[in-house]
Amino acid sequence: MTLFAVWMAGFPVLGVIAGMLGASFRRVRQVLVWPAAVYSAGVLVYGLFAGGPNGSAYIANLDVMGVAVVAVVTVLSLAPILSARTRSHAPSVVATLVLGLLILSFTVGLAPWVPAASSVLAAAIAGPPGKAEGLPRGGSPLSAATRPRPGRG
Repeated sequence: MTLFAVWMAGFPVLGVIAGMLGASFRRVRQVLVWPAAVYSAGVLVYGLFAGGPNGSAYIANLDVMGVAVVAVVTVLSLAPILSARTRSHAPSVVATLVLGLLILSFTVGLAPWVPAASSVLAAAIAGPPGKAEGLPRGGSPLSAATRPRPGRG
């Protein structure tokens, strides 16, 4: 098995594992919001200034279609943040599907974004980190104790 195959298959497996952990633990869901965006921004910055053959910028060697695909992949990596803000699975799920299709279509060029796509997958499986669970619906215990009760003027 080549290193490329391990890279392409290993990160999605890790994404599934992290997503399953996130489905059980709120703190993990909170952490899963950020890695895709941070990693994707790092790849983008690295591609702008280095990373290509002969020390040239990776993105400078792309045509218009390549730059558009890189821009779309970078924007899609922000989906877990949108999911957290809207408290909905939908942005991360849609981004996971589109990222998967783009990476299948442009495998070699988008290989650096596989960890970011795997992080989006993990966030899609885990779901948005919603409000703290286990709190009473009426508010804090103090407000419930001082609230007037029915029948007591």
